[in-house]
Amino acid sequence: MKNENSKNSRREFISNTGTVMGIGALASIFTTEAQAQMIEINAIGPTPEQAQAFAQLPDRPVVMVNLIKYSRDGAGESDYAQYSEDVGKILASIGAEVVFRGECRMTLIGGTEWDSIALVRYPNSRALLQMAQSPEYQAISGSRTNGLEGQMNLAVFES
Repeated sequence: MKNENSKNSRREFISNTGTVMGIGALASIFTTEAQAQMIEINAIGPTPEQAQAFAQLPDRPVVMVNLIKYSRDGAGESDYAQYSEDVGKILASIGAEVVFRGECRMTLIGGTEWDSIALVRYPNSRALLQMAQSPEYQAISGSRTNGLEGQMNLAVFES
């Protein structure tokens, strides 16, 4: 009987150790990959290369995932709220719509904390670029710039 208990204890130890090591190995895979792809995550606008690549996207609806970090000068959130209100009118005029808007509470995976998120569906990438260059948008863009410490935008196609 003692031999059987000893086998079970060893089996449990090996199983538990394997689970812990497996979780550690999995975490190291994700950590290594994330560090290998580290890029600027808090920018105000695209690089010229990003803008050019964005303009080349397929001519179909695109959802922009906006991860937003408010300026810490005390007025960031209110400045960005004003921008959001103003840009809503422009979005409607180009056939775009806010699909979702929400407040971020925490980051589960990754090391950057965001203040809010917005999903905006555009008819195509060119609609966003044309909007950004319009006089109407230029007139309101100051409240965006003042309100942001930075943001990350992801172009996503529905599948």
